[in-house]
Formats: sequence, structure tokens, C-alpha cells
Amino acid sequence: MRYILLFTILISVWTGAVPADMDAGIEAYERGDYGVARAAWAPLASAGDPMAQYFLGHLYAKGQGIARDHGKALVLFRASASQGEPYGQFALGYVYEHGQGIESNAGEAARWYRSAAEQGILPAQNNLALMYEQGRGVARNYVQAYYWYVRGARSSGLNPTKAAANLEHLIGKMTPAEIAAAERLLDKR
Repeated sequence: MRYILLFTILISVWTGAVPADMDAGIEAYERGDYGVARAAWAPLASAGDPMAQYFLGHLYAKGQGIARDHGKALVLFRASASQGEPYGQFALGYVYEHGQGIESNAGEAARWYRSAAEQGILPAQNNLALMYEQGRGVARNYVQAYYWYVRGARSSGLNPTKAAANLEHLIGKMTPAEIAAAERLLDKR
């Protein structure tokens, strides 16, 4: 019992320090000081923080301030994604789609993109829509592609114009019935 109480106290103290360390890492990253960012995020990632795992995985995947290591990035993205971190899920989908540190698997990519897309991550919405449009990793489904492109185009995220351009291209392939079905799907959600 005493150990459980001590563990609880240590966790509460540790989690109180997480945001400051995370912010310090983000500020360092934005300055291009990847070594300082890594130093801030590594202990948090080791302690199981899913956002820190994603950020540290990103450094390994890009080779920023550290030797590029897709295997380590994969481990970190997997840990982040399995805890429900949407950016970790997006990154894991990307790794599976492009075979970075693992054999390419479009089905797994689509699965992780969907998890991130459902949480509003614009690049995941766009990538999932593209997979539906092309029938990669999922059955070709223009209605689902339309749905995810529209969700992305309506987003306040990084580049909704890309989703809008993809949507415009997709509409040229769709029947009026498919467009109507996609609009009904959007109305339901």
C-alpha cells in the first residue's frame, strides 16, 4: 500500500512538470534547436507521454538533431498511437503507407489514418479520402472519399484547400447518386 501511495505521489508530481518540459521542447524545435527539443522530450517519452513520443518519433523519422532511424520512429509512433494520440496515429499511418521502418501495409495505414481522421486531423482526413478514392488499403468508395475530403475542406487545419482541390477532382468521377449519398452521410454526422 505504501508503494502505491508513493507511486501516486510521484506520478502527480511528474505530470505537473510535463507541460513546461513539453513547451520547452516545442519552443526549441521551432527555433531549429533539435538537440534541446530531444533533451526535453526524451524523458517524457520514456515516461509514456504520448505527445512526447510522437514528437521524439518525428525527430527520428526526419533525422533532426539525431541520426535518422525509422525503426526507433516506428516504436515511438506505435506507443503514441496506441494511447490514442491522434498525431501519433497519423504518423503511424504514414509509416505504414510508405513503408518506413516496416513493410508497407495500406490496410494498416488506412486503419490508423481513420483513427486520426475521426479526431479531426486534417492530413489524416485527406490521406484517408485518397485511399478510398484509389481503393488502396480499403475498398474503393467514392462516397467515403467525398465524406473525408469535405471534412478536411471544412477544417480549420493546415491546408484545407488541398482537400477542396482533391474533392473537386473526385466529383468529376462520381455519379449524382453517389454525391447525394455522400451529402446524406455528412448530414448524419
